[in-house]
Amino acid sequence: MKKFSVVFLFVLVLSMVLSACGGSKAVTLDVDMNEYAFIPSTLEVPAGAEVTINLSNSGTIEHELVIMKLGTEATIPFDDDDEGNVYWETELDAGKSEAVTFTAPSEPGTYQLVCGTPAHLELGMLGTLIVK
Repeated sequence: MKKFSVVFLFVLVLSMVLSACGGSKAVTLDVDMNEYAFIPSTLEVPAGAEVTINLSNSGTIEHELVIMKLGTEATIPFDDDDEGNVYWETELDAGKSEAVTFTAPSEPGTYQLVCGTPAHLELGMLGTLIVK
């Protein structure tokens, strides 16, 4: 019985230590895209977190959610020249919803969000991802 108690105590302490280390963080956000906005336009996530976005497109045309790399901004028009500065992106047809997952950047800072669909950036479809 004493051996069982020692093993139980060890497992309990180990699980508490691992939990206190933070492990991997997970965040779930809801984002809607329409003509021509992200709602909300500012997202905040912990650095390195696994991020799930419940993404919906309530608009009447396809939209993209593009996260630019830290320290870069999309050019107008958004085109092939911007592709090397993209951290992550996804697209969604009009009227659709989808859960998408990515790993947040490990470097804290402010990242630009844009819609990469032609002319949408020019129409003001942009936002901010704050990584803490």
